[in-house]
Amino acid sequence: MNTPNMPAVYGNQQLLSELRTMRKQNHLPHALLLHGERGCGKKLIAKWFAMLVLCEHPDSAPCGTCKSCRLAAEDAHPDITTAEHSGKRMGFSVETVRDIRREASVLPNNGDMRVFIFPDADGMSIQAQNALLKSVEEPPAHSCFVFTAGSVGVLLPTLLSRMTAKAVFPVTAGECTEALLKRDYPDADIRAAAARFGGNIGKCIAYLSDPAVKRAADDAAALSAALAERNEYEMLRLLTAAAADKDQLIRTLELLDAQVRDAAVLTLEGSFPRLGCDRAAAETLSSGLTPRRAMRMHGAIREAFADLDGNVSAVLTATALCAALCDA
Repeated sequence: MNTPNMPAVYGNQQLLSELRTMRKQNHLPHALLLHGERGCGKKLIAKWFAMLVLCEHPDSAPCGTCKSCRLAAEDAHPDITTAEHSGKRMGFSVETVRDIRREASVLPNNGDMRVFIFPDADGMSIQAQNALLKSVEEPPAHSCFVFTAGSVGVLLPTLLSRMTAKAVFPVTAGECTEALLKRDYPDADIRAAAARFGGNIGKCIAYLSDPAVKRAADDAAALSAALAERNEYEMLRLLTAAAADKDQLIRTLELLDAQVRDAAVLTLEGSFPRLGCDRAAAETLSSGLTPRRAMRMHGAIREAFADLDGNVSAVLTATALCAALCDA
């Protein structure tokens, strides 16, 4: 039942039901990894899970009405700690991990448990993961760790083997529309966002609220269409325009890479979730696309990322990438 204090989680009801059952049976994992594509609600479910762990009413947890749930909903619970990112890769420093290890040994303030959340753990260094290993392997009885990441592969096998990993999926188109309507976006804008990102609520919200994200998605869709047509002039125009802002070029290339991935999987049998921003353009690009050509395109985009990371001129990087994609 939804209450004013409950996170508005759409979809993934089987996952929530499994976790509720674990709480009722007193079998909640001491370390949980929520993995799935960016924008599908992993951090929101991590917050919901923290409420589940700390709720004062085990049979109806998370109730949304007890003191613990209210504090958690307001991000004011003294027994919920969210690790802070640091560094160029937005990981977690070894010092941050050591601080949390020390905190984990301290008894809770309000109840029986403490929850430590590591959001977007994709950039967590090997050193930081190793520093955390002992706490996850032999956690204090009153401590629980929650991680969110794009995939299970970003964590060390030694750390992953001590966790329970659960996938988080985008929601249905209807659920996505319902969530966006509650935010009072215009109907036409909602349809445009859903056409770009399907049931990924987070990506749709970013598209509707951030002009830079909208431009990147629109440009990546146009680029994939131009790539399908081998229209070098249009590709160069779009890439060099995006290169006026290095961060904007990076956003655009991330989505273009997702478009290439979608085009590649569309050549295979079976049903696959799409990660890009224009299904029609991906379908056109997939026509006649070979695995080798797809890998060359992906490699060219990854090389562009490496050049940008190495402070090569964004315009020069865009020009070189255009040539590489046309030759792929």
